[in-house]
Amino acid sequence: MDFSERIKYEWNKSDNTLMRIVMINVVLYLLFAVIIIVAKFGNLPALSEFAVKAFYLPPSLPELAFRPWTLITYGFTHSLGDIFHILFNMLILYWFGSIIVSEIGSNRLLGLYIWGILAGAVAFLMLYNLVPFFIQLRSSTLGLIGASAGVYAVVAAAGTLLPNMKMNLFLIGEVSLKWIAIGYVALSFVSLAGFNAGGNMAHLGGALIGYLFIIQYKKGNDWSKPVVSFVTFFQNLFKRKPKMKARRGGSAASNEEYNQQKQARAKKSTEEQNQIDDILDKISASGYESLTQKEKQILFQASKK
Repeated sequence: MDFSERIKYEWNKSDNTLMRIVMINVVLYLLFAVIIIVAKFGNLPALSEFAVKAFYLPPSLPELAFRPWTLITYGFTHSLGDIFHILFNMLILYWFGSIIVSEIGSNRLLGLYIWGILAGAVAFLMLYNLVPFFIQLRSSTLGLIGASAGVYAVVAAAGTLLPNMKMNLFLIGEVSLKWIAIGYVALSFVSLAGFNAGGNMAHLGGALIGYLFIIQYKKGNDWSKPVVSFVTFFQNLFKRKPKMKARRGGSAASNEEYNQQKQARAKKSTEEQNQIDDILDKISASGYESLTQKEKQILFQASKK
């Protein structure tokens, strides 16, 4: 299985929201980089302006009225000035997102991340439209970009959901999740005095919604439902619907037979998926060469589907 096939397989795996969010961030970051590089080398300022308008959340409400999609797109890519920005964001998202998924599921991680992005956007816009000092800086501010608000939501949610769970930190040792989350919030609060006040305000907005998300979840209110419903609706718009075949003279017996066949196909698909997962785990542990010829053939057939 080559690299592109492995990526396709990872994307199509069921219950794989965390990796999909990471993959979207990486792909959009690379796309953004390509557009900016082509614009600079080709002396195409209009193309560069297009990339900014497509991804950056503007600080001005009138501008936002013409670019409403940036309320979401800003949180799925990163600026090109600091590659460590996307690197650390994706690592932290993966570590803490794995905790969220294992405890409350992939759908709630998706809702949490999207709510974090939206809360970060609202906090950023409030800063640049309500605080006089920052209102004066709107014209010189490019806008907001980066997944940090969504990541902060996930970190704060993990710290609220499992406050006493320990995580090993480099050079520090075991630290409870609640203290890691509090440390993140404190760092962004202090950094409001720095040059990236807008970004840090977005961090705090994301962290707040992450905390409230879990508080409401513990009360039985699942804030992820509207987000998941919207995303599912959007996905279904682009799915190819299977053609319906007319079945004349149907009977109770034929309907029962049809249902049995359908269940058998679903069972077979699940078994095949489990078999492929076991093979990939074997590759991770011992390398591709450790596979038997039959296992290699199974992977090859799976990559063609």
